[in-house]
Amino acid sequence: MSFATYYFHLIFARIPSLLSSDLILYIVPALTILILFFSFKIMFFKTPKLRKVK
Repeated sequence: MSFATYYFHLIFARIPSLLSSDLILYIVPALTILILFFSFKIMFFKTPKLRKVK
């Protein structure tokens, strides 16, 4: 078991049983896609303007 899986189990074990344990299967990919989307948005569309070195 990887460290990330272990810590996710710890986090989701403390959430009340109103949320199903399968919720992690939906949250982790959604967070991954959001992080990738914002990373690509910053890298390609909002690139910082760099000054030329003299």
